[in-house]
Amino acid sequence: MASGDKQVPDAASLMEAFSLFNQASRDLTEAYGTLQMEVQRLSAELAEVNTRLRQELEAKERMRERLAMLLELLPGAVLVVDHASVIMEMNPEARRILGADLRGADWREVQTLHRQSGPNEWILQGAGETGLRVTVAVNALPGDGGQIILLQDVTVARAREEAAQRRERLAAMGETMAGLAHQLRTPLATTLLSVSQLSCDRGEARFHKQQQRALERLQHLEATIDAMLRFLRGTEQEEGVVAVVEILGGLRQEFDLLFRQKNVILQMPQVSPDWFLTGSRAAWVSVLANLLHNALFYSPPASTVLLSLQLAGEGDLVLAIADAGPGIAEADREKVFTPFYTSRSDGTGLGLAITRNFVVAMGGAVGIEAAASGGARFVLRLPLWQSPQPLPSGAMMQEKT
Repeated sequence: MASGDKQVPDAASLMEAFSLFNQASRDLTEAYGTLQMEVQRLSAELAEVNTRLRQELEAKERMRERLAMLLELLPGAVLVVDHASVIMEMNPEARRILGADLRGADWREVQTLHRQSGPNEWILQGAGETGLRVTVAVNALPGDGGQIILLQDVTVARAREEAAQRRERLAAMGETMAGLAHQLRTPLATTLLSVSQLSCDRGEARFHKQQQRALERLQHLEATIDAMLRFLRGTEQEEGVVAVVEILGGLRQEFDLLFRQKNVILQMPQVSPDWFLTGSRAAWVSVLANLLHNALFYSPPASTVLLSLQLAGEGDLVLAIADAGPGIAEADREKVFTPFYTSRSDGTGLGLAITRNFVVAMGGAVGIEAAASGGARFVLRLPLWQSPQPLPSGAMMQEKT
């Protein structure tokens, strides 16, 4: 064979090549079959996952629709604000309370909330309706730093409570009128007797003495009637703001001479000028005067009546008046707040009832303890007034920690 001719493979080589080709073909066929089975398995799994995802999406959509419906029907106002206090969502009740659709507005610039006497209760003023009483709850949203603000309008509920209290007072008038008639009968009879005996025949000094006695009895009658009226109006909340230092100044001005005349020391503390109470100076002086009058009446000469002040939790002020008198038995500590209950011959029995009504109306409480000196210690817990302020995002962030 010439060197330029191609070498023809022999039969054995061809058979081996065909065998290798057939083997490779079978391997490819098996691999293709395996691949088809894996594709089918993955397709089935994908279809199952797609079905499950579709079901989850449908469930979430149904849940979203339910939540949207609940937000629409909720009696409370719901606002969703982001980390910058921008209002993102609000339900119809929120639009009613705030007076407009305020989505996109800065919550801190929209409303001013005045802290009210009740726990977590505010007076809402600003756009829309004013003077609404609302409770405020703030909850942090996970992740993005936003908050959900819940406002509950309790204006109607508080009005109903006040109406119920007025009805109770009116129902109690039947009982109190009998006591009032008893309180008025004696000084009225004395006054009539004094007036009937007015005569200049017995001399000018005698005439002036009878005139003075009649005048004192008439003033006592006037004080009794005025106290009765204040008792019946006692649950009306005072407006305005007064510094505690002004109240103590008014008490000092009214009682200094009376305490000196009986040789009783009235001890008062130094007061922070930053402490304020809701109400007027005249109202607080009148209410606390009831307690000081009692303390002075029952205090023996050369003793001390101590008026103390201290801050308590949650922005409350504890005011206590302690005397060195005989004290009040534990069984009688609730009775002394009952209208016309008194152990004083010249008392109306309304002073402490008026005091409790007023303090409770201002969101406080009154109690009686035994004083360290052995006398009575009246303890008043009063909510301090706080200046109107918007609800800041910083304060909201504190609530979630």
